[in-house]
This record gives sequence, C-alpha cells and structure tokens, in this order.
Amino acid sequence: MDVFLLHLLNGLQLSMLIFLLAVGLTLIFGLMDMFNLAHGAFYTLGAYAGLTIFKMTGSYWIALAVAPILPFVLGAAFQYFFLQPLVLKGRSSHLDIALFTFGFMFVTMGTIELIFGSAFSTIAVPPGLEGGVQVLGITYPFYRLFIIGLGLTIAGILWLVLDHTVFGAIVRAGVDNREMVVGMGVNISLVFALVFGVGTALAGLAGVVAAPVLSIFSQMGLAVLITAFIVVIIGGLGNFKGSFYGAIIVGMVETMIQAYLPQLQLFAIYVLLAVVMFVRPQGLFGAKKQTS
Repeated sequence: MDVFLLHLLNGLQLSMLIFLLAVGLTLIFGLMDMFNLAHGAFYTLGAYAGLTIFKMTGSYWIALAVAPILPFVLGAAFQYFFLQPLVLKGRSSHLDIALFTFGFMFVTMGTIELIFGSAFSTIAVPPGLEGGVQVLGITYPFYRLFIIGLGLTIAGILWLVLDHTVFGAIVRAGVDNREMVVGMGVNISLVFALVFGVGTALAGLAGVVAAPVLSIFSQMGLAVLITAFIVVIIGGLGNFKGSFYGAIIVGMVETMIQAYLPQLQLFAIYVLLAVVMFVRPQGLFGAKKQTS
C-alpha cells in the first residue's frame, strides 16, 4: 500500500508538471487555433533563464519569479510581430503556423546549445523544501509536494481569470467572433499577444519548476512537446478543464506503467491517445462539432 501511495504521489507530481506545460498550449492552440510547435522552445528558454539567474543570485525563488518573464516577452512579441501578420495575410493554416513555429524551435535550441553547450545541468532544491515530509506513513520529498501545490494553485487562478473576469470574457469572445470584438473597440491583436505570452510564460515556469527534478539540456523542449500535445488532444482542444484532467490522466498512466508494466512504457500513452480518439474524437471534454 505504501509503494502504491508513493507511485500515486509521483503520478500527481508529474501530472502537475505536464499541466503547467500543456495549459499554455491549450490557451494558444485551443483558444487561438494556432498550431504552435515552438512551445517546447519556451519551456527550454524558461529553464535556462532560471539556471542563469540561479547562478547569478544563488536564489531559486528569484529564478522562479523572474525567469518566466523572458518567455512571456519573447512569446508575446513572437505572436504580435510574426504570427499575427501571417494571420492577417491569410497565411494562417495549421501547416503554415506549424512549419514556421517548428523552425523557430530548432533555431532556439541551436542558439541555446551554442551559448550553453550540450551538457546537462540542474538547479538545486531551495532551502526549506529539502528533505521529506510524512504523508500517510511514508516519507515523500517536500519539493515534489510543492510542485503539486503550485500546479493546483495555478489551475485555480487560471480558472478564475478565464471564467470569472472581463479579460477572460474578451478572450473567449475574440475566439468566437473576432470582428464583433474589434467592432467594440477592443485591440484583439494585443489581447491575443498577451494570451500567447501567458501561455509561453507558463511553459517557462514549468521549465524552472522541473529543473531540480529533471535535467536541463538544449533538446529538453522536444522531449515534452509531444506529451503536451497528447494532453491537449485527450482533454479537448481549447478546454481548460480538459487540459487539467488530461494532464492527470497522462501523468498517472505514465507513472503507473513505468512502475508496474515498464515494458509498455514506450507506447502506453500513444495507446491511450488512440483509444480516446476512437471513442471520443473531440477529446474527453471537447464539444461535439455541429454538422448540417
């Protein structure tokens, strides 16, 4: 029972890391209909920004607070000055955006490797979150509990902002009827740039949070991009609740398969994706498309 509880907590911790990455992709891909293959690059940028700040200041907390600013600024600028003009010029198909952002990701990874090299790095667990704590009879790392708590807190904040604020209403209205929102005097291009920036900032935050648990390396964005897309598709495109529960499902499946059926680890989540797409093509929480 103790071993199962340990795997359960590990699965929840992994789920929250995946959620921090996937929820930004949900905002960008689902709400804005942009197939952003550069999302992994902003995850990597956040991790290396956090590593640099940590080396300069020696403080994990400063790195956690400041590092996401870089992917936020770059993400918002990337959307406003590069992706948005593509949309306005009619080059807004998924293929156009996918190819453009895919190229941006490899340029980013190559630049990072040129500056920092290909060595693996990490950020030390901050004082106060070292060691373990007793949870139902087992000792569990305190930092992993911190990741769980942070993920749940951010999920709550995003839910409040998207569902219970004027800004959230503007974003949803802009997705449904851009022309109407523009006619009301709202600069929807700026709003979408901010949403894109928030999504990339969350990816950068995930990179910093993951650093004490996982290694930092120049290709780390590629490793998580596919998992994030699987979460978004399983949960339902553009569905915030779907990305949360989808991350929990994927995180738990990966952890339990690795613990009890390691021979299936390489393809378990792809089987899960195939089953969900076969049974419910719009995702677990996605709305069915109306057909005439």
